[in-house]
Amino acid sequence: MEWYIIVALVVGIPIVLVPVAFVWYLNVSGLYQVLRDRRRRRKVAEPAEARETVKGVS
Repeated sequence: MEWYIIVALVVGIPIVLVPVAFVWYLNVSGLYQVLRDRRRRRKVAEPAEARETVKGVS
């Protein structure tokens, strides 16, 4: 390989990978937020369901 092809690869690969990594980061962080919110909602709703079950048994 000629030296200018190697230089082009060394410069070009990071230019291509940075946007890919950024989009991947956005997807993963969005998924994390959704799971965290879902877990929080389930935790908040759980005591209400437990109270209804106890009230129904009594």
